[in-house]
Amino acid sequence: MTVAAAAAALTLVAAPTVAAAAPAGAAAYPTSYFLVKDGAGGYFSGRVTWYNRSVGIVGSLNSSGCERALARSLVDTKQLDAKSTSLRCNTVTSFNVSLSADVPGGANRVYVDLTDEYGTVLDFQNCFLGSADCV
Repeated sequence: MTVAAAAAALTLVAAPTVAAAAPAGAAAYPTSYFLVKDGAGGYFSGRVTWYNRSVGIVGSLNSSGCERALARSLVDTKQLDAKSTSLRCNTVTSFNVSLSADVPGGANRVYVDLTDEYGTVLDFQNCFLGSADCV
């Protein structure tokens, strides 16, 4: 047997090739969904995404009259951050913000509300880490 033939034979009996497993995808961050209504056809709806040290809020304010949408990140009852839209009148506005939650474990609650032009809360919901729907 020639050296080339012996090398080819050894190659054939070498350990079988195993296809590399696809890397495990990163686990999706938990989300919660909210919907607050003004009672006159307006609403603020969207999704909360829970990150390690922040909370993402993506939603839409459909104002009936002049209204404002607000979101707050909290640990239990301690507020960490808050952001709101400016006053919006009879329009649809996107709401895409990141709220700080720079504490160990991050926020465990997000409060969202819809207020009228005078600051009166028309409706609100609390979103809790680990719950798909806000209450």
